[in-house]
Amino acid sequence: MGFKVNSSFLRFLTMGALGVRSVRAELKSRGFEPIELERYCTANKIWTTKVKRLRLPDLLCVKTGLRVEVRAKSDLMIRMSDAPNNPERAWDAGLRREDLVALVGCAEGPDGPVPADEAAYFSVATLRDSVRLSKLGPPKSASEGAERDRTWPSTVPRRPGRVLSLDTDKLVVMLEGDGAPARRQTYRLRDKHAYVKPGERFVGNTTVVAGAPQSRADVNQYLRSRYDPLRDVTAESSVDRYAAVKALRFRSDLHDDAVRALHGLLDTEHEPRVRLEAAGSAAALGSKSGEERIVEILWADGSAAEMSMEAILVLTELKNEFAREQLRVAAGHGRFHGDERRQAAIWGLGKEGLKSYRDLLPFIADDEENAAFHAIAAFGPDTPKDVIDLLVATLAEDDVRRAAAASEALRVIDSLVALKSLVAAANTGVQRDDWLLATIGRLAPDMVRAELRGTGLLERLQPMLLVAQGANWLANEDATNDIGFLLKQVL
Repeated sequence: MGFKVNSSFLRFLTMGALGVRSVRAELKSRGFEPIELERYCTANKIWTTKVKRLRLPDLLCVKTGLRVEVRAKSDLMIRMSDAPNNPERAWDAGLRREDLVALVGCAEGPDGPVPADEAAYFSVATLRDSVRLSKLGPPKSASEGAERDRTWPSTVPRRPGRVLSLDTDKLVVMLEGDGAPARRQTYRLRDKHAYVKPGERFVGNTTVVAGAPQSRADVNQYLRSRYDPLRDVTAESSVDRYAAVKALRFRSDLHDDAVRALHGLLDTEHEPRVRLEAAGSAAALGSKSGEERIVEILWADGSAAEMSMEAILVLTELKNEFAREQLRVAAGHGRFHGDERRQAAIWGLGKEGLKSYRDLLPFIADDEENAAFHAIAAFGPDTPKDVIDLLVATLAEDDVRRAAAASEALRVIDSLVALKSLVAAANTGVQRDDWLLATIGRLAPDMVRAELRGTGLLERLQPMLLVAQGANWLANEDATNDIGFLLKQVL
């Protein structure tokens, strides 16, 4: 279909975020208490204004101190991105020997990537010790210092099965399932170590049965460790300090000591990213000093725009009244007009942040289109009835721009509450029904048909429901984008 950079990039970003979420859920089920250490590693929202972050693993267990870097792969293998000429982007930059790398296989589902329920874990120590056996692929781009794939030899069966036998030279398995006949398969080990035993079962594109590293990591052994973030707030490594200050807000057992330690960092910490994170954790624990420091960074001079943007992301995570007020001010302030920080503040008020949906209403038809787009897209299916009723009332306004924006927001919400509010307005006959009908006709067809079965209103809507999103094989985002892409090829 052609080269579509944005769609491809978003797909890989989505795969990575889903992979981190899958590993976080698996670790939690094992008894860990994982949090997102690398901000936005569990999200696929794309921002262009970015602080130069510390090189961090994706996840941190606030109970044990375990840090995990996650890699999601459609074709599972032991592979890491590397930039041999740039130490800051080397495959193991920011990682300690005791940290883990989690490799997650992803299948392609009808709605996008589907990560496996379990990951293959390797310690950074075993990967470093066997790095001499790995191979570098070609540069991913023509830029200086471009990243390359570093791949360790490994064996990952594509189908599920069980191990039949194992010796020093080969691994013999029986591949089963996936709708194909069972068959024997022999894997030569060469420079690889076997990670399975005879009789053991494995999962296709999920289990690494052999590889160059000495062994897979025994994740459960890390449950014996106990993490003391208070000790690390003064660590020499900025990564250790960052992890410590982020963990403190999640350690209720350390509350009073945590606040004191964080206050101490607000004036003494020289690394700005650690200082902001300390302010965020202090604010989350109720500290006015932490709040004041966030506000200071938010409204800093333009030369610190990246840190100001990061402050908005921190506010989005706080989800309290202080954060709401600051995001509202940032969203409406002329200083951020035409700036991505305004879009981020609006986004933070919505479904991925505070869910303060009423605060989105002033921005849905904003003169700045990107701000309006973010406001509309920030509504969620849990938008309450009072806000939905205000959107429905907006459909009756003479301002076509606002009516169109309200209709699109209701389509994004796409809930039964929204449908009932629209139908109630249409049945009263008080307001014009053109925008009402147009909006109902763009909601989920099955929901509309079930709710309006046997009514005259459904008969009036039938033609629109034939072409509504999801109603037929062409009424979906992928088909619309692909056809639109083809239709532009006219020269």
